Amino acid sequence: MTNLLRLRSIAVCVAASFGCGDGSPAGPLTGVAGDGQLEAALEVVRENRGIPALAAALVYEGEVIETGAVGLQAAGSPEAVTTGDLWHIGSLTKAMTATLAARLVEQGEIAWSTTVGDVFPDLVATMRTEYVDVTFDQLMYHTSGLPLDVYQTPIWSTLRGDPSPLPEQRRRWAAELLALQPETSRGTHLYTNAGYVVAGSMMEELTGETWEELTRREVFEPIGMSAAGFGAPGSAALVDQPRGHVRQGSAWVPLSPGPLADNPPAIGPAGTVHLTLADYSRYMAVHVAGARGGAGLVSSESFVKLHMPAPGTDYSLGWAVTERNWANGGVITHNGSNGYWFATVWIAPQRDLAMFAVANAGGDPGQRATDEAIQVLLARFEASF
Repeated sequence: MTNLLRLRSIAVCVAASFGCGDGSPAGPLTGVAGDGQLEAALEVVRENRGIPALAAALVYEGEVIETGAVGLQAAGSPEAVTTGDLWHIGSLTKAMTATLAARLVEQGEIAWSTTVGDVFPDLVATMRTEYVDVTFDQLMYHTSGLPLDVYQTPIWSTLRGDPSPLPEQRRRWAAELLALQPETSRGTHLYTNAGYVVAGSMMEELTGETWEELTRREVFEPIGMSAAGFGAPGSAALVDQPRGHVRQGSAWVPLSPGPLADNPPAIGPAGTVHLTLADYSRYMAVHVAGARGGAGLVSSESFVKLHMPAPGTDYSLGWAVTERNWANGGVITHNGSNGYWFATVWIAPQRDLAMFAVANAGGDPGQRATDEAIQVLLARFEASF
């Protein structure tokens, strides 16, 4: 395949029900959480949407109530997915980058008010003046003014084959992004991967460590996310993990792990994490507890910061913030895709509930399948608690 894979800047959908689904039936919504029938319900969704595989997890009161995985690791191959497999979560990574940021703020490595110019004084002469005073948190709120299209920079075409260390790549990319004309005024929300690339580079500049090293030590390890990693999961030599898929005509074509199966690693802070259902369940439980006023990975004050939208927006630090009747109030949510996978998360703090669904197919089919899987989880939860 010759086209460049792009991490899509998907505007997080907070439509009437869940994501951007069309409201069509999600399949059998009978049964109760934990009755062993989740996979049967997910299989109906998977077949209806015609995708290779679908997985989901429900966490209540900090405990995993049920998980399920159905379908094939790769279309055309016999290997079935399991609940222990690795799944790419795309832009759900952004909340992890923001959580890492909160850890570093608490450690005194950086402040939310630290500016781009503070960290990169040598780039001030070449960056647009509008960005010099942009703060660390504005980059992750998507209110920096940075443009949507991160692919217009010259470095994009060289990133896949660049052998230089990732912090060097991200720094050069940040310099090019900061030289682009702003697309909006500062304070106006515009969802863009650019802010997370720059924020990740700022953390690397101040700590001398890669974003990957920092994320593993400060987020994955304390939570117990032992299988989490970066990039397309699995090996190219054999089908040993789910593979992302591209649609060609009426068929799904699996992508062998390698340079074209994910975005360039330099875009990591915006969306390259892969993990198991158990890993993400632990992560959701941490954020549910934090959204309910608890402390843990970070302080309760930091959790408030992470989950509070920027003024005049409905987006916090890696989360869309809205309300749902079924949640008895506020929810935090996000979706993510690199074009070949699709993942969706919903957290309802008032009900101590979190739900996650992921497909190894992107686009509309993956999006609708994960929306409908969330509907299945919620219906089964409602029948149980």
